[in-house]
Amino acid sequence: MNHSTLDTRYFPYNFKYDQEDFLRFIQNEINKRHVVISAPTGYGKTPLILAGLLPIVKRDAGAKIIWAVRTGNETDRPIEELKVINRVCPVAGLSLRGKKDMCLLQKEIEGEMDHEEVAYFCRQRRRDCPYYERLLNFSLSHQTEPLTYSEVLRFCEENEICPYYFQLNLLEKAEVVAVNYNYILNEQMMWVLKNRIRQDKAFLVVDEAHNLQQAYSNINSRRITLNTIRNAIRELDRNFSDYGEARYFLERMKSYLENLQKFISDEKLEDQVAEFVDLLKCCGTDEDQFENMAYEIMSLGNELRSIMLRNQKTPRSSLHSLGDFWIRALNLLHNRGVALVANVEENDNISLEIFDMRSAELLSGLWNEYRGVVFCSGTLGPPKAFGETVGLNSFASRYFSFRLSKDNCLSLITLRLTSEGEELSKEMTNKYIEAIDSFLEGLHENIAVFSASYRIQDCLIKGGLVDVAERRKRTMFIEEKGMSGEVGRKILDDFKRASKSGNKGVLLATAGGRFGEGTDFPGEELVGIFLVGVPFDRLTSKTKLYVDYYKTRYGEDKGEFYSYVLPAVKRASQALGRAIRSSEDRAVFVLGDRRYKRFLGLLPRFVRINCKKVINHTRLGVHAKEFYYKRAR
Repeated sequence: MNHSTLDTRYFPYNFKYDQEDFLRFIQNEINKRHVVISAPTGYGKTPLILAGLLPIVKRDAGAKIIWAVRTGNETDRPIEELKVINRVCPVAGLSLRGKKDMCLLQKEIEGEMDHEEVAYFCRQRRRDCPYYERLLNFSLSHQTEPLTYSEVLRFCEENEICPYYFQLNLLEKAEVVAVNYNYILNEQMMWVLKNRIRQDKAFLVVDEAHNLQQAYSNINSRRITLNTIRNAIRELDRNFSDYGEARYFLERMKSYLENLQKFISDEKLEDQVAEFVDLLKCCGTDEDQFENMAYEIMSLGNELRSIMLRNQKTPRSSLHSLGDFWIRALNLLHNRGVALVANVEENDNISLEIFDMRSAELLSGLWNEYRGVVFCSGTLGPPKAFGETVGLNSFASRYFSFRLSKDNCLSLITLRLTSEGEELSKEMTNKYIEAIDSFLEGLHENIAVFSASYRIQDCLIKGGLVDVAERRKRTMFIEEKGMSGEVGRKILDDFKRASKSGNKGVLLATAGGRFGEGTDFPGEELVGIFLVGVPFDRLTSKTKLYVDYYKTRYGEDKGEFYSYVLPAVKRASQALGRAIRSSEDRAVFVLGDRRYKRFLGLLPRFVRINCKKVINHTRLGVHAKEFYYKRAR
């Protein structure tokens, strides 16, 4: 082990576990190559990475840390840690948010705007915006402390200045800037930082980096629906005349999607790859004519948005959305790894999505623009596989963890249960319910049942799982597809409170849902986790397209592993990690699918340290009870 001088000035806590090795690893490697770190949530990754990079940032003029997280709501996390560090050593930083969260003038407009609409609103109104004008004459004092999004917003509201451009003014002095992935992955948004921060002097930290592939695809994809086209036709009829050619074009496009919807419905599919040449035939155009029409439609949409803005209304236009979608599609569709996918929607609707699968190809050129990049997560999977799928060539990697022993965790693989196949049979549903019933009988604590999909969750509910929980005197909390954030927070709070009541809670959710990742359940808030099946992506047309692309790029076996197997194992690992947040936590895991026997080596160490294979799934409760209650804490 390298025992070179360790700079600990910026780590504000006492070291635990192998945290000194973590800090030394960062400081030894980051100036030589990129760094990939796996460590569980609760280990202390955030303050350790900050403490590892800050000595370099403080020493080198112009150096900064850009901390990238999945969502805007998570940008405050590193800044909160920075506040603790700031008590020891002064450090300036802020969490950066987009115009949707920071524009004060848009609150005076009727209706809520999305991110693109607020950006358009700002471009059109900045010259006569009183908040922006006052900011131009505002004296900016030197920033000496970390500021969260809400603190910046509150300060600007009190001073009646523009919060969005005020925070951009702070970037020059900020040593740490927390942003969501859009600012590093979205071509249109990354210029916000590029224009103000020298990337070759900045360290980039990619938090929860196991999300990178999916995040890139989501950020750079676009979507319209059949209703978008219907609304565009109505906008054209109400606001414009003498545009018969454009109307005919939209009607043919609508007809194409309606026919596609009928085909998907008749074949009982979930989605279908849409061939652009078929759309051109249906619209009676070649590609150049189609592109000209897309630009004309977007221009009409912009004209309509301008009128709405003058009338103090939300500048929303389906004509603009439709034109913008097709212009982007035409720029991408000739690339290998980009396709159009039609998806069935609710309420007699169908969507058309630009599906971009090229994460490794396009990300490979991004990382070397920075002085150094730290990728961190609890579930990155094999480092070589992670590196290949995000376009990372040379890097140093390490795994760090709590000091966990067999007394912390028990994992049970059920050898006679599986969710394999297109449907979960009634017989297998009954076996799963018997197994969960046994688990509840033996472990009278808060338990989560994470299903591989909502489809399997519905089978469990219809099979009588709620009745089983009631009979065991448990309170059931169910995650519903598309539930609001407010409802989700209430379920989470009520479930946690149930851990202190007589009727313990049972959380029924999906492994890839809101509770399966990013949610903390310390101590007795969650003691048992039952995974119902392996959370593979459903083999829809979109999934098959993705797998085929990866097979072409990486070869048959590796391509399937990277695109299909590894994402499922990561979802399972994230769900299992909800119960272990420190070396004091204890938990029982049921890996409810015989296929976990094959994937055990890919799961986190805390799952593997004490693992048993169970033939009789009705005795799960016996194993759980013996482990959790009879062993001394």
